[in-house]
Amino acid sequence: MRKSNKLIRTSPIINWLMVLYGLCIPSGAYADDISDLINRAAITDVLTQYSYRWDSKDSAGFAELFTEDGILEREVNGETINTATIKGREAIYNYAKTSHEGRLADRQSRHHFSGIVFLDLNETTAVTENMALITHQTKKNNAAYIRSSGYYLNSWQKTTNGWRISKRILKVDSPPN
Repeated sequence: MRKSNKLIRTSPIINWLMVLYGLCIPSGAYADDISDLINRAAITDVLTQYSYRWDSKDSAGFAELFTEDGILEREVNGETINTATIKGREAIYNYAKTSHEGRLADRQSRHHFSGIVFLDLNETTAVTENMALITHQTKKNNAAYIRSSGYYLNSWQKTTNGWRISKRILKVDSPPN
C-alpha cells in the first residue's frame, strides 16, 4: 500500500478546548474529565479527516484512518449489503483507489458530516454516530446533487498511532438511483 504524504494534524481546537475546559472546571475536577475531552476531540479530528481524504481522492491517507483489520459496511433498509463489505486496511486502500480512479474519476464528491454523538467512550474504544449527506458534482452539472444520505455508525480503537476506525457502517436512508 502506498503511504500518504499527508500527516494527520491535530486541530488547534483541541488546545483551545483544553484551555476553556480548564478555566471552567472546579478545582476538584478529575483527570478523567480532561482525558475524555481530549479523546472526543481526537476522534472528531479523525472523522473530519475521513471526509477530506476521501473527497480529495487521497486513497492511502483514507486507508490510514482505519485499524489494520478495519471494516467498511453499508446497510440499506436495515440489511447489510454483503458485496459492499470491505475488510482490512489493505482492502480499504484498494477499494478507495479503484473508486477514485474509476467510478469517481469524473466527479467531485463531498461528504458533509454533522451531529456527532458519542454512544460509548473509554480510554481504548469508542462508538459514535454522525449524520451524512453525500453530494457529487461533474463538469456536466452546474450544481452539486445529493447522491446519498444517512448516518454512520463508527466503532473506534485507540492505537499507538492514535484513534482509528475499526468498523464503519453507512446506514443509507434509501438506495442511490
